[in-house]
Amino acid sequence: MLNLALANLRSRWTGFVGTFVALTLGTGLISMMALVLAATLGTPHPEPQRFAAATAVAVPVDARGEAARLPAGLPAALLAAAPPGAVADRTFPARWPGGPSDGVGHGWSSAALTPYRLTAGRAPAADDEAVLTGGAELVGRRIDLATAAGRSAFTVVGATEQRWFEHAVFLTDSAAARISPPVNALAATGPAGPPPAADGVLLLTGPDRRQADPDPSGGADQLLNAQAMAATTSGIAVAVAVFIVIATFAFSVEQRGRELALLRLTGATPRQVAGLVLAEAGMVGLAGSSVGSVLGVFGAGALRGWMVGHGVAPDWFGIGVDPLALLAAVLLGLASALLGAAAVAVRAARVRPVAALRDSAANTRAMTPLRWVLALGLLAGAVATGWTITSTSPEYAVNARKYGTVPLLFVGGLALLAPVLLRPAARLATWPLGRLGAGALIVRQNTLNARRRTAATVTPVVVAVGLVAAMMSMQGAGDQARADLARGRTRAAAVVLPEDGGLLDRPTVAALADLRATTVTPTRIEITGADGTVLDSLTGQAVPPAALGSLLTPTVVAGSLAGLGDDFLVVDEHTARSDDLSVGQSVGCRLPDGSRTELRVAAVVRTGLSGDDTYLAATHAAGGLPALAWLGTPADAAAARAALDGRPVLVGPADRYFDRLAAKQRAQSRNASVVVLGISVGYALLSVANTLVMAAAGRRRELAALNLAGATRAHVLRLIAAESVLAVLVGSLLAAVAGAAVAATQATALQRLVGRYAVTVPWAAVGRAAALCAAVAVAAAVLSARRTTRGRAIEAAAARE
Repeated sequence: MLNLALANLRSRWTGFVGTFVALTLGTGLISMMALVLAATLGTPHPEPQRFAAATAVAVPVDARGEAARLPAGLPAALLAAAPPGAVADRTFPARWPGGPSDGVGHGWSSAALTPYRLTAGRAPAADDEAVLTGGAELVGRRIDLATAAGRSAFTVVGATEQRWFEHAVFLTDSAAARISPPVNALAATGPAGPPPAADGVLLLTGPDRRQADPDPSGGADQLLNAQAMAATTSGIAVAVAVFIVIATFAFSVEQRGRELALLRLTGATPRQVAGLVLAEAGMVGLAGSSVGSVLGVFGAGALRGWMVGHGVAPDWFGIGVDPLALLAAVLLGLASALLGAAAVAVRAARVRPVAALRDSAANTRAMTPLRWVLALGLLAGAVATGWTITSTSPEYAVNARKYGTVPLLFVGGLALLAPVLLRPAARLATWPLGRLGAGALIVRQNTLNARRRTAATVTPVVVAVGLVAAMMSMQGAGDQARADLARGRTRAAAVVLPEDGGLLDRPTVAALADLRATTVTPTRIEITGADGTVLDSLTGQAVPPAALGSLLTPTVVAGSLAGLGDDFLVVDEHTARSDDLSVGQSVGCRLPDGSRTELRVAAVVRTGLSGDDTYLAATHAAGGLPALAWLGTPADAAAARAALDGRPVLVGPADRYFDRLAAKQRAQSRNASVVVLGISVGYALLSVANTLVMAAAGRRRELAALNLAGATRAHVLRLIAAESVLAVLVGSLLAAVAGAAVAATQATALQRLVGRYAVTVPWAAVGRAAALCAAVAVAAAVLSARRTTRGRAIEAAAARE
């Protein structure tokens, strides 16, 4: 069989071109995402970075015995006993116009700890001078620097090279101390002795200095978004490739039905025919996968530029040629080819010798047993996954990474069921055309009779339109649910926000103290057990106790928000269940500054959709600054505008804030879906064109017969175009079913969290995807048919395929 398969490939290579193209593009897609995923794994920068030139670093310690995060500071006693030459390091948020949103400030003496070296200008000498990392073009200019102390003007007198882990501005040590009094680290360099040991202080030397870096993960944390995108897209890419390759192989074998029947007629056994199909698939699969893996290398480079440009990956991110990732892509491509061939090998083996004498293009059997098993298994998996998430963790329903399997399974199941769903869907789509004459009936019957050919076109359409409908409706519902939930948790009329998107500065907070404003300070606390071990780390909101239940109204499921003192703790259901917390229980907590306190669980609230829903008293904010302030009435908003005039803040209606928040979430979702959907949809479109080009050669005699019956060449081309549009319409109907199934499954989860919410349907995106499929299908089918119908009809009718 191997020799025969090889001979077939040599002599009938044109018949395998379509399958080769599908495999090449599919493997290229898989290898591209495999390279991206491989580049996001591991530790890009394993050595200490920020304190690379320090011999030892003393930092505050957290409850886990690790370096505490900012703004934790070192005790004064340790600083007083610091050895000569030790550098007191301060780190604080700092933003300037046109600069990054994550800018930080340091004293100039801290530059030697990395070390940073001047590339232009000089070091700061006066308290109104600054040095920027990577800011050589700004040397000599004045910038407005926004910090916790307010906004002040500085002259840029120098620039250093840019480091991957931070965007920094260096001031004089005295200016840094004025802006941020706490010392966050004490570092020794050169011959200076190490900082002294002290309680609550962690002394780091050697490789452990990395714990004190801005990113202790060595860059791995900065790649989490890229990793999530690559992992999600890789899963979708593999699934899309498998679905489409199965359909392509099924159609390819269907086209060769008479040839396989002739083999049976000459004495080949069913097992030999099946072996021939698998051998051909293996050879084509190996060749196509090898070429596709090379294409993926070039595609990964282009994708890297997009990811960096859109903030999905940091600007230092690079994608190399990983042999293991390419090998995995080749093996997956080969496995897809074999799986696709296996799905139709039984059908090929059972072809009867008498079929060689038949001259009909009609299909009598729509599905193979293996395809039935795959299709029903995917649909059952979608229902089971959705039900499990709804029952155990409904908050996952707004997380594309955790819920993305559900739409993928629904789309895949319906794509594989295309041959059996084709007939009712086509009749539904053409029902209004029943009275338009013979042309419409011919289009419908051609579609219904050649089910395998039509299904091979419909499958990639279901994948393309279905992924857009299912994934974007899922994301849209999640975004809307988040916005509705956030809007329903406050009765505020207006909000005060920092102009630059950071935190409110100290002068603004002081001005708000004289107003009836409710500040919300983001803070991170650690819940500890009786023995001091950390049970959980929570992102909380520090608020005035009186605001809960009046201005801030999370849904209470246990306990009460009335009569709260400064020792309260409010957690959500998920946290209470995970950490075994109950109302009235006292728990040990460690605050960001390292201090410990006992808090009482006053209430348990409904789990939200954006992480932990934890509240504690504003007195435990540990010196942190608020992210925003709520104003209860329009009169309070008017007073705030007058009192904060000239401050770097925005005072606006709360509804407008929530609208902008929802718009931002939608924009982030669209940004993520460009890669997750765009690449797979593009592959599906190419597969539509590829299938129709494959089909054209097999329809030569059919089209010639129409010509002999009186149809002109223009009539035939219009017929082909109408069939293509009908196939796309049928695929779009099945895609709509997939989208509706995802929406219904997701609704059962979201209703447990937010009750009623507005369902969003991405009509525009789905319409564009369907229109694009129709344009590609019509262009590919008409151009191929135009080439096929060249020459005299009688010659084409007599030609043997």
